[in-house]
Amino acid sequence: MTPIKHHLQLISLHIPKTAGTSFRNTLKAVYGEEQVIRLDIDLIHHQLRIEQQPFDQPKLPRKVKVVHGHFSPALLRQKLALSPKTPMITWLRHPVDRVISNYFYLAKRLKEELNEEGKGLNILSKMQKTLLEYAYAELNRNRMSKFLTGITLEECLFVGISEHYESDLEYLSRLLKWKSYSTFHHNATGGSLVVSEVERAAIRAWNAEDVNLYEHALRLRERRS
Repeated sequence: MTPIKHHLQLISLHIPKTAGTSFRNTLKAVYGEEQVIRLDIDLIHHQLRIEQQPFDQPKLPRKVKVVHGHFSPALLRQKLALSPKTPMITWLRHPVDRVISNYFYLAKRLKEELNEEGKGLNILSKMQKTLLEYAYAELNRNRMSKFLTGITLEECLFVGISEHYESDLEYLSRLLKWKSYSTFHHNATGGSLVVSEVERAAIRAWNAEDVNLYEHALRLRERRS
């Protein structure tokens, strides 16, 4: 396959439940609505989608300057003719909190999609996985590390920490010389998520690679402060 041509100035890798939707809206406010697109590459089937639609064109629209979405750098290099000079940025989150948030977010979305109460059904309570069942599945372990396949943290221009979102966003704005930017807060799971320490310990053990990655990112963040 011939790599897709483009005029990208910035690549933003969105790992699920790391403030990605909020950040995408900031990018659109800075660069312009039409200059920022959502680009996803399925980590299993490797299908490329633009704004959630399959894309098979030889080049991205010329006006597009920024891509933001779910993909790994390794897969992106297979699909796009990337220059080593094109900066890549991403955000990380404490692995245990990220898994828990992802689980409850997906459970909420599933409930909304099924609309069991409106349809008089009772399937969800019988079929839905528990938090630990979800977290134990190989597909859901060390997802941050999987998304970052093909690049080290040091190779990224910027690695933000979701728990320090506003201060790290301000640092990024200076790094990229933004004249101004807006802060958004979207897709919060909502409510207080009650998870036992035993459950948290199990999730941490199943995500040892992500724990190491996150702690490494924190050390890098300390050096830049």
